[in-house]
Amino acid sequence: MKIHAVVLAAGLGKRMKSNTPKVLHKILGKPIIRYITDAINGVDAIDKTVIVVSTHTEAIVPLYEGAGALMAYQRQPLGTADALMSGLTAIGEAFDHLLVLAGDIPLIRAATLEALIQQHIANNNALTLITFNTTTPGAYGRIKRNPDSTINGIIEESDASDQEKEITEVNSGIYVFSKTALPYLDSIERNAKKGEFYLTDIVSICNGAGLRVEAAVMAEEAEFVGVNSRYDLMLAQKLLQCRIATHWMDEGVTLMDIDSILISPDTLIGRDTIIYPGVVLEGHTEIGQGCTIYPGVIIIDTIVGDNVIIKNSSVVENSKIETLATIGPFAHLRPASVIGSKARIGNFVEIKNSVVGASTKVSHLSYIGDAQLGRDVNIGAGTITCNYDGKSKYKTVIKDNVFVGSGTEFVAPVTVEENAFIGAGSTITVDVPRDALAVARGRQKNIDRWVTKKRLAKKQ
Repeated sequence: MKIHAVVLAAGLGKRMKSNTPKVLHKILGKPIIRYITDAINGVDAIDKTVIVVSTHTEAIVPLYEGAGALMAYQRQPLGTADALMSGLTAIGEAFDHLLVLAGDIPLIRAATLEALIQQHIANNNALTLITFNTTTPGAYGRIKRNPDSTINGIIEESDASDQEKEITEVNSGIYVFSKTALPYLDSIERNAKKGEFYLTDIVSICNGAGLRVEAAVMAEEAEFVGVNSRYDLMLAQKLLQCRIATHWMDEGVTLMDIDSILISPDTLIGRDTIIYPGVVLEGHTEIGQGCTIYPGVIIIDTIVGDNVIIKNSSVVENSKIETLATIGPFAHLRPASVIGSKARIGNFVEIKNSVVGASTKVSHLSYIGDAQLGRDVNIGAGTITCNYDGKSKYKTVIKDNVFVGSGTEFVAPVTVEENAFIGAGSTITVDVPRDALAVARGRQKNIDRWVTKKRLAKKQ
C-alpha cells in the first residue's frame, strides 16, 4: 500500500505584507514549510511528497533540491482544489491514499498525521479530515454535521451565516483521500464570491455521493495554528517555544525563563545544563551535559562539549567547543573555530577559522584568525594575527607552551615553535625557533625635560 503526501504552498500570503512567501518565514530560525515536511518525513508509511508552488512561491524550490521532495506548479491562483489537482499531475498514478495539508501549519506533529492515516485505513474511509474545537473559530471553515452527527460538509467563514459562524468545530485543512475519492475533485465548482475552487467542497460532494467521510477529532488546538499574518507567526513561535522548552525541562535541563529563551527544534541539550534568560540556540546545535550558558548568548550550528561555561553576550557560530572550556563574556567565535578542552576564551576576543589547543588561554581583547594554537599557550591582551594582506589569507601557527606577551602582532604566514617566549609589543614577521625569546620593537629613548621645553615654546 502506497501513501503519498501533497503540501499546498502556492499562496504568497498577502496578510504577511512581505515579498517573502509566508511559508519561508522562519520560526526559531527554521522556515515554516520545513516543519510540515519534517512532520511528513516522520511518518514511515508515506512514500513520496509533492510540494505545490506557484510563480509567487518558487523560492521554495532551492530549499528542497536533492532532498527528495517533488515540485508541482499551480499556474494560476484558482484555489486549493486547483492546487491539489496541480499536485496530482506530478504524483502519478501509483498510490492508494493521499495525505493533503497546507504548508502553513508549523506545529503539526508526525504522530498526529500517523494517527489520522491509521484511522482512515482502519475505517475504510474514502475521505478523512482532522477537525478540532475552538472558542475562537475566526477564519476557519465551520464543520456542518447531520442530525446523526455524521459530517455533512464545510462552510467557509466568508460564506457562513451568522448562525453557522457560531459553530465551534472547525476544519484543520488536513485530509487523507482514498484514491477512489479523488475523481470527485472534478465536481467542485467555482466559489461565486472569490472565483476559486475550494478543496473544502469535496466533503459535501463525497458525502452526497454516498462515500464514507469521517472527521477525526484529535490533538490539541495549538497543533493546527495556521500562519497567515505576522501575529500568527509570533503566536506559533510562542507555542512552539513552550513545547520545546517543556520537552527539555522534562529531560533534565534547567531553563531560567522559557519566555525569553529561544531553542531551535533541531537543537539537542544534555541533562543538568543551565540556560539563563535571553539565550538563543539556533540550527543544529548540540549542547553537552552540565553546561552553563549565561544571559544573552547566541549559539548557531555549534557542538558544545560537557561542562562548558559560556558567559554573557557571547556569539558562537558553526564552531566546536570541547569539554570544560570557558568562553566569554562578550566573545565571538566565528565559523570553523575549534576550542580545545579546558581552554579559556575571554572578554572581547574574536576567534575565526582557528584551532585553539587544550588549556590554552586567550583572555582579553585579542583577534585570532586563520591560526593554529597548541596546548598550554598563553596569549596576552591585545594580540592579533595579521592574516590578510588585501588579497589572500595566511596562517599563523603557535605551538605548545608558548608565552605571548601583550600587544603582539603576528604577520602571517609565521610559525612559533614550542616553548618560545614573545616579548610584549612585538611584531613577529619571521619564524621563532624552539625555546627562543623573540623581541621585535624599537628601542626606548627618553628625552629629558621634553615636556617642559614644549610648554615654554608654546608660551613664546
